[in-house]
Parts: sequence; structure tokens; C-alpha cells
Amino acid sequence: MRYIEKHAEPKSLAEYKKQKNAYYDGCNKADIRRRLLEDQGYLCAYCMRRIYDESSVDGGVLPMKIEHWFPESQCLEFQKLDFRNMLGVCMGNAGQPYSCTTCDSHRKDKMLTINPLDKNLVQQIKYESHTGKIYSENKQINEDLDDTLNLNYEGSDFSLCRNRYNALEACKDKLNAMRRNKPGDWPKSSLEKLLNIYENKDKEGKYKEYSGIVIWYLKKKLKR
Repeated sequence: MRYIEKHAEPKSLAEYKKQKNAYYDGCNKADIRRRLLEDQGYLCAYCMRRIYDESSVDGGVLPMKIEHWFPESQCLEFQKLDFRNMLGVCMGNAGQPYSCTTCDSHRKDKMLTINPLDKNLVQQIKYESHTGKIYSENKQINEDLDDTLNLNYEGSDFSLCRNRYNALEACKDKLNAMRRNKPGDWPKSSLEKLLNIYENKDKEGKYKEYSGIVIWYLKKKLKR
């Protein structure tokens, strides 16, 4: 998980909410999905898997859906239409046994403490660099990550821990390639260069998949 900087709601949503008796299922959800993807760099707000709008899905990428951080089942209509309450998430293995689901599909309508829009909370997330496990020393956040959202899922179909571990190893390979004569001995300038790449979107407006663990790792190295 990584911090999401939220931008203005789509113009169509702002205009629609001015109508009398506006309701969530009546708004232009295609515009909302596009804006969420842009804000999130085409990553699931929870697990950081690559997502796209359903109309452009192909090959190895996943369709997305709109998730309400404050559960939709507990929202009044104006809260359902609040763009700051909306996140773009993957399908979370929907349709599979509950133990194999992740993200919103595993969460159901349970309340969360962790919120990717809150930088202070996101900064309490940590990782195990040797396994890719995500966790927090904050008990409530850790329960959200490990239990409610099932973000340490490891199955025969895919493994979130393994995917995060592989993303971190790919970053280390890049650092070693920049320091061929002294692999593992990375200067501050190299760490900062990679951090800048992983913290920012590329020319297509995308963040690197599973970049949360890499950002955490590089910042930890820079503090030493």
C-alpha cells in the first residue's frame, strides 16, 4: 500500500451531485474509474497490483472496481457520492473461496483503520524485506493488512508476498547494475535516484507495481 494523493472529483460527478435526488448508481462511474486510475497510477489502492478500466483490460492486467473506504452498506447517499470516499481496487479474486480473496472482496463491509489517503497512517506500514510480508506495529492497522484485506495472501494462483519480494529484488538488481564494482555498497545518490523513480509516475502516468515495499526499503537505507 502507498499514499494516494487525491485530486479533484470528475466534472461529471460534481455536476451530477447538484441534481435533486442524486444517487450513486445514477452517476457516471466510467469518469470516476478513469480519475481514480489517474490518481493511483493504475495500481490497486490496497495490494498495488496493476489495474485498468474494464474497457481496456488485456493480457496480464486486472479489471478494477470502485471501492468505498467507509463501507457503502453503511453510507448515506451523499457519502456514497463523496469522491474522497472512493478508491480504485482490483477484483480481489472475487468468485474464489473466501480464504483466496483479497482487498475489497475479502474485506466485505468491515470498517478499516488504515486509509491510503492518510499519509501518517501509511507511514506506519512496514515490510519484511526477506519475505515481502506487509505488516504494522500498530495492532489495528496490522489486523487490517493481514486479516481484513488479506494482503499477505499466498496461493497456488499468485502470492502477494512473493510479488512484493520480487519487486524489491528487481530494485536491488538495478542498484547493483549502477554499482557493478561494489554490488551492495550503494551510495546515497543511487538510492535517491531509484527512490525518485519509484515515488513518481512514468510517462504513461503509472506507478511501478508493488512500489510500496521498494519506497519503504529505499527510505530506510537513506536514513542509515
